[in-house]
Amino acid sequence: MNDTQENDEHELEKIRMKKMRSLMEQKKQQENYEKQTVSVQDKVDFVLKVVLEPQAYQHLKNLKENESNVYHYIFNELVGQEVIQNIDYLIAIIQSRGGVPRKIPLDIIIYLERQAKGIKSQIKVKRGDEVMDLGSYLKKG
Repeated sequence: MNDTQENDEHELEKIRMKKMRSLMEQKKQQENYEKQTVSVQDKVDFVLKVVLEPQAYQHLKNLKENESNVYHYIFNELVGQEVIQNIDYLIAIIQSRGGVPRKIPLDIIIYLERQAKGIKSQIKVKRGDEVMDLGSYLKKG
């Protein structure tokens, strides 16, 4: 009877060890995934820093902190899935050429921000003391 009990305990210990290894492996995979994700985010941030003018990059960072939905709209316009898939190649090109020939100006980021917010551009005309949009001015005129 004692042999059977020892055998059962031995089997239970093997099951516990197997479960423990499985949990450790899952944790390790999760950590690797998180490192890879952070790494891709860092790489995309590096590329944005290189291709945007400093004021444009700073404005985009401010949007990320204060208006995340607008930031994500602009981010999706600037960085497509293809860019993310080829991020290492893109970085290699940037580094081999020492940067990019032309940087994206702040105006483009503001334009995309206005697009995300649904703000249409308007031209205002002052006629005497009256201020009206250009369309109304032309119809009235």
